[in-house]
Amino acid sequence: MIKANWLVGLLALALFSSAQYQGWSLFGHENTAQSARMSGARGYHK
Repeated sequence: MIKANWLVGLLALALFSSAQYQGWSLFGHENTAQSARMSGARGYHK
């Protein structure tokens, strides 16, 4: 069972890294929303 968990984890990591290398990101929409929000709040900082 432990070997199966290792295998599933390694396959998931390989899939995620392959997707990152190809250029599409699973969390891309959070990054764009955060950068847009931060640029608006940049002038207001105490």
